[in-house]
Amino acid sequence: MMSKKEQDQLEPKDLESMAEEIGEETEVLLQDDVSGLTDETERETDDAAESSGTPESEPGEKKTRPDFRKMFQTKNVRYGSYSAVMIAIVIVIAVVVNLIASVLPSGIQSVDLSSGKIYSIGKQTEKVLDKLDDPVTITVFSSKDAAEDSLVKLLQHYDDNKNVTVKYVDPALNPSVASQYSLSAGSVVVKCGTREQTIDSGDIYVSDYASYYSTGSASTTFDGEGQITSAIQYVTTADLPKMYTITGHGEQAVSSSVSSLISKQNVETEQLNLMTSGNIPEDCACLLINSPTSDYTHEEAEQIISYLDNGGKAIIIEYYSEEEQANFQSILNAYGLKTEDGIVMETANHFYQYPMYVIPQVASSDITQDFSSENVNILIPNALGLISTDAEGTTVTPLLQTSSGAYLKKVTDGQLSTMSKEDGDETDQFMLAALAGKEAEGSGELVVISSSSLIDDGVTQSFSLGNLDFFTACISYLTADDGVQRVSIDAKNMSADSITVSSFQSILWGAVLVILIPVAFLAAGFIIWLRRRRK
Repeated sequence: MMSKKEQDQLEPKDLESMAEEIGEETEVLLQDDVSGLTDETERETDDAAESSGTPESEPGEKKTRPDFRKMFQTKNVRYGSYSAVMIAIVIVIAVVVNLIASVLPSGIQSVDLSSGKIYSIGKQTEKVLDKLDDPVTITVFSSKDAAEDSLVKLLQHYDDNKNVTVKYVDPALNPSVASQYSLSAGSVVVKCGTREQTIDSGDIYVSDYASYYSTGSASTTFDGEGQITSAIQYVTTADLPKMYTITGHGEQAVSSSVSSLISKQNVETEQLNLMTSGNIPEDCACLLINSPTSDYTHEEAEQIISYLDNGGKAIIIEYYSEEEQANFQSILNAYGLKTEDGIVMETANHFYQYPMYVIPQVASSDITQDFSSENVNILIPNALGLISTDAEGTTVTPLLQTSSGAYLKKVTDGQLSTMSKEDGDETDQFMLAALAGKEAEGSGELVVISSSSLIDDGVTQSFSLGNLDFFTACISYLTADDGVQRVSIDAKNMSADSITVSSFQSILWGAVLVILIPVAFLAAGFIIWLRRRRK
């Protein structure tokens, strides 16, 4: 530091120069401080920009526009883009699946959950449709909106076939078409070429008032599949087979329900008395001998055997008689069968406590192939025992048979002394229905059923059984033309099945729904609360 003397000796010019130097040094220091501060501020700003995803500005460039490229590289944008792509893929898959489903057959698009399967077609109908060669038109005399829902859904399955066309004609809008037929609304006309068959709506929806006075309600059955499939087979068949039923020996007449099933098979029926006719007509496709109560003459038996040996077909239903029927039995003996004396009692499969109500085993054959695969129950009361005689040149195929522990009980004066097995009772595995033929070329076939109760209304209408299905399957097999078998489909019950719950089940499920489930939820909630409280 200068002394006062030295300061006084300085010239004014020197003082001014010194002041300028001090000022310049101060300015440099200030500029350095400001520059350091600015650099620190810019570094903090850059760090903040990096952490917030804000694009960094280029040097010397104004921060007026963000960098969109870097904005789309953030984590949120990536996750959002992934979600959008996945949503788009799901939408595309849903659209494609719906487009594919719209062109699938009706049987695949929907599932028939009705107890009677009234909206579906069965195997018999599928076989008929698969063998169609000519176009078939099914016309419903109703608008599609006004038609019964069950009929519309059923016809969708027919319409899936390339040779079947389903049309709906509103009689109010097309009076000229409706005037050609005297049918009620909802009726159906099936046509192929020049052949056609009409189905009245009353035959499709059949009401039974038999139990009205006891139950206060009538049952309704839906016979759409049976009637329509039968009509298709009728219009596509030029010549219908004819079945002759033998009379004159106390034979039982078939019931109206059985006759209706035969008609639905498009098989014509006509009665035949062998004593007056003298021979069996050439147009006979099948003979039906239904439970004769008296014996045939030797000549009548020979006519039937000759007819069978020349390629004829027959169904024989036996009826128990204490009187010997030697000539009638000679027909069975000629084809390797013999009827044992007595009523069959079953030890393994029978109805509750009634051993004479046999539930037979269904043997595998061309006739019973549908029954053996579906495990359908058949009930045959008061059956006779059939056995094979192993006659040379004959073939016997069991259709229905008992277990090996079945036994026979003889009837005395129309009564059984007991149903229990006793010493001396014949024990064997008996056939209750059999298909018999001869090895000789050109010979026919014979189906023998050992009980008339198989097709008795008292049995078939009291239980849900396959008795009539088996009987019509025998007719279908014997009257088949060029491998095409006749079909007959039963009407389906439209009444809803009720669910019966016992008092014990009611208490059990009530306790589960009202007590156990709420307590389980409360316990789960308490455990979750307790665990969270301890953390």
